Amino acid sequence: MQGAVEILLSPLDRARSALYRVFGRPLRGLISSREDRVAAYGVLGTVTALLFTTACPLWLLALGPLLLGVPHLLSDFRYLVARRGYQRRLALVIGVAAPLVAVSIEPRFRVGALAMVPAIVLARASWARRGLLLASFGGVYFYALQLGVVADYAFAHLHNVIAIGLWWAWRPRSKRVHLVVPLGFVLGAVAIFSGLVERGLLAAGGFFAPRTGLDLGTLAYTLAAPWADAHPLFALRLVLFFAFAQSLHYGVWLRLVPEDDRGREAPRSFGSTYRALRRDLGGWLLAAFGATALGLLAWALVELPRARDGYLRVAAFHGYLELAAIALFVLEGTPGELDRRLAPAPAHTHDAARA
Repeated sequence: MQGAVEILLSPLDRARSALYRVFGRPLRGLISSREDRVAAYGVLGTVTALLFTTACPLWLLALGPLLLGVPHLLSDFRYLVARRGYQRRLALVIGVAAPLVAVSIEPRFRVGALAMVPAIVLARASWARRGLLLASFGGVYFYALQLGVVADYAFAHLHNVIAIGLWWAWRPRSKRVHLVVPLGFVLGAVAIFSGLVERGLLAAGGFFAPRTGLDLGTLAYTLAAPWADAHPLFALRLVLFFAFAQSLHYGVWLRLVPEDDRGREAPRSFGSTYRALRRDLGGWLLAAFGATALGLLAWALVELPRARDGYLRVAAFHGYLELAAIALFVLEGTPGELDRRLAPAPAHTHDAARA
């Protein structure tokens, strides 16, 4: 199986090498510098997301989850769990998994957010730090209970932003070029909430996409129900913001985090990317995710709206998995900090110690 996949990927690697021979010199800075390359990916993703949000937001909301949803869940699990080794801590796995399973049955913030409690309690940190974070979470959780259903809708939008925050804190950086990514996100949000995007929608005819089974009016009640009646324009803009932010959310997990998490500066080939993916997740889990992605696409060819809804129900857990990961990162260290702790000391340090 592994060899067959690598054979299928080899033409892509040959094409990649040919492109490097043609464009390698002008793109040398992006190839050799991870930080520059990640910033370029971020800018490209932000601009593309805003253009699609302006021209065809319904198609973006319909096809984005079907094409990128399962791969982004795979990346979520790979970088938040597998590469951190959390799956080897049985009590932590059971404690966090229980609310994540429950939220697929009852998709409420009050259920899914409880995944943070075992993450905090079982973290490898002092009781003082765990107690402080647990008390802070308790205050936020109590306030969310008072908000009721508003907290559910607020988190649906905020979880897209959480992914950007996780990427921001993932590793230390020597340059400030990464600032262009959150800056682009903020400018995109301003364009949406100021009404600039709506003008583009009118010009492009993006208010309608009949074959998707979606319309902006219905989505206003799906993604912004607490405000749909009293503030319909605000609700519409929230739907557009969700389309934009969800696209960036996918980009973070499929491109930015993978680039920033690995040790080497230069980009990987397709073959080495697959080998690393198989090494991190194992063949069976990788095959299961692949079969799920193909099954979802086959379902979408027959019933696109129901396939999309089915994916969203199953994927409800992943935002709360990110919350649990944040708790562990705060208490145990971000991936970049952990890598520095585990890195072997320089040779001259050992020489000095022996002396």
